[in-house]
Amino acid sequence: MQTVATAPKTTAALRFLSADTTTGIVAYATPSAHDAGRTNVVSLDTQTGATYCDCKAGECHKACWHLAAVRAAWDAEAARFETVWLTDAQLVRSGTKAARMVATYQTRIGRSLASDRVALLAARAEYRRRVRLGLIERSAWIAVPVAA
Repeated sequence: MQTVATAPKTTAALRFLSADTTTGIVAYATPSAHDAGRTNVVSLDTQTGATYCDCKAGECHKACWHLAAVRAAWDAEAARFETVWLTDAQLVRSGTKAARMVATYQTRIGRSLASDRVALLAARAEYRRRVRLGLIERSAWIAVPVAA
């Protein structure tokens, strides 16, 4: 019986490396848990959904957590990119809507949708970036949902 590795709660361990616009393949790096000093490369073909990882499990053709995490990391990257272009008011509305959707689905079916969680995380990350850089107005601070 083969067990399938599950992705960790966060994809912070994955670091974006590159995106090839010709082939549609994106690559992320992550430190190896098996070999000290080694960096694993995880790739995702954005057109077919195929994944590849050069970690020890991947070399043995076994599932690893990197394969699930790379899809989530790519989705989060797209959501993060979209939030950069929102105005402060749009960012607040987007974050509020995502927080409401996460809470609603959590209440109704016991879990939220991945797309809503990604949208909420992207809005929060962009909000925090703007606060850190002093780009967002104080009135917008109060309106952004803090917890969901």
